[in-house]
Order: sequence, then structure tokens, then C-alpha cells
Amino acid sequence: MKISPGADNASIFLRKGLHELAHHRPAQALAFLRKSVELIPPSCESELSKALYWLSIALLRLDQRDLAVKSLANAQKLRRQSYARKFYVRNVNEYGMIRRPTKELDDLYAFVSIQLSSYLLKRQNHRFGSEAEHSAVLKLILEAWKRLKENNEFRNLECGEKLYLFRKLKIDFPSFNAYSAGLRYGAPRALQATLDNIQTCSCGSGLPRMQCCGRVQGLSEL
Repeated sequence: MKISPGADNASIFLRKGLHELAHHRPAQALAFLRKSVELIPPSCESELSKALYWLSIALLRLDQRDLAVKSLANAQKLRRQSYARKFYVRNVNEYGMIRRPTKELDDLYAFVSIQLSSYLLKRQNHRFGSEAEHSAVLKLILEAWKRLKENNEFRNLECGEKLYLFRKLKIDFPSFNAYSAGLRYGAPRALQATLDNIQTCSCGSGLPRMQCCGRVQGLSEL
């Protein structure tokens, strides 16, 4: 079978990227691995999955966790029976984020990421206007988290119910004219939301939706 020039070049870039990783140069590896991913045709699922996996490793070594998870999530979707899938399941929590040392930290990072993303999506260029704005918004989010986790009902919620709650809860940011305050949360709807989150993802990955296409996205993915 004839190999296309693009696929051949992709293999060259992949080898160069792996060489740089082996010599502990993830920044240099990143450029080669991204080029490899760009050149591999979508039909070459095995090769693309491999390149995306190694791209995620380079990103992790550079502490770019959000983008690493995004790359790894795409890699494991392409090949369900692969090391990328095993690595993803082992290192990613139920929210589809990097697993933290405790369940409470998993909840906290998911809550903060959802609230910050929701706020930034309403801002120009999806960025904070100043460090003062960033600090003020983060403070309000952490205050809301403190009140939420002190609620006895919250402690007994399943992960899918928590995710539904995180996305429905709206924080008032009066200084920045963001969005209105209020929490609309009912048990029947929460139960349905839980079922929606834990059911198998429609993309065919075999994972629960909340750990796959419905995962919590990091700020770097905005």
C-alpha cells in the first residue's frame, strides 16, 4: 500500500517528538508532536491515537493539564483497547479531569473550572481584564464553594448530581455585570441529570458521558 507524503512526514515528526521526550525536552517535543497530529489523516485512527497520546504526555510534562486531558480524551476515543484508554481511566476522575489526591479536591476543581469558564465565556476574548478582576471573581467562587460544601444535602450527592448542580448554580458578580444569582435545583431533575451523565457516551467510546464528551473542560480549552 502506497503511503501518502503527509503520513510519511507525520511519522518523521512523531519519531522526532519521541526522541525529544526521551531526552527530557518536552517543549521541543511538543512542536513535533503537534505537527504529527496535524498531518495524520482522520482515517488512520491507530496512528492518530498514538500521536495524540504522546502529545498528552508532552503537555503533562509541561504542566499543561487541561490540554493534556483534551488530547488524551481524543486518543482513547479512537482506540478503546489501547494504553491511552487505560492511562486515561487511571488518571482522569469522574468529571473527566486530572485525578486529584482526594474526592473533595476533585469536586473543588470541577466547581471552580465550571464557574470560571462560565464567567469568562461572557468576557471579551475570554480573558480577565486585570489581576484584580481575576482575584475578585475567584474569591466569590471559593466563597460559594465553602457555602455549598457545608450543606449536608450536598455531601450525600452522587458525582453526576454534583456536576448537574455545579452547572446550574449561578454566582452573582456585581462588580463585573456577569450573570444573575440563584440556584435552581430540584430532586427529580437532578435524578434525571444523574442518569444523563452516567449513561454511556453517544460517541461510542464506551465511557460514561460525564467522563467523555460531557467532561468538565479546563480554561485552556476555551
